Amino acid sequence: LFLGGQAVRASLGIELSAESLRDLVLGLGWKAAAVFVGLVTFRQFLFLPSAVVLPVGGLVFGMELGTLLGALGILASAVLKYSIARGLGREWLRPYFGAAVDAFEKHAAAAGPVLVGLVTAHPVGPMTPIYWGAGFAAVPVVTFLVAVAIAAPIRAFAYSFFGSTLLEPGTPR
Repeated sequence: LFLGGQAVRASLGIELSAESLRDLVLGLGWKAAAVFVGLVTFRQFLFLPSAVVLPVGGLVFGMELGTLLGALGILASAVLKYSIARGLGREWLRPYFGAAVDAFEKHAAAAGPVLVGLVTAHPVGPMTPIYWGAGFAAVPVVTFLVAVAIAAPIRAFAYSFFGSTLLEPGTPR
């Protein structure tokens, strides 16, 4: 894959610098941003962790726009997973876990939004199980959205900042 990527890059005449990559991506206009947000949103279905996808935002869009687009993708991904879990519902879990579903729901309703916010903001660790759990536990929609909306830019910023400096080894940043 690495050699194939190098061959494609060379045949397209793309330099391996942050500026040339940004120029190429920004030349695509709004489509590049839409593709990136879509990639962040559906990354779990592509088996791509956020630690791989989110730095690309900083690399190709710069730290500021990479943070904004990454946070938007995280929010869309969270809403997608939460909605699927809510659609399946607790009744889908009840045959497998019995009365433990009710206990889980009680604890998740109290601690759910805080846990969602902490896991989303922290740059390391999977968000997916927490979003599924929040949906199954019926964490209120508004508090779920507020927790993710506040925390997603923090995670996106950490990775965008890293990505924006990725091709500048030795930079003080």
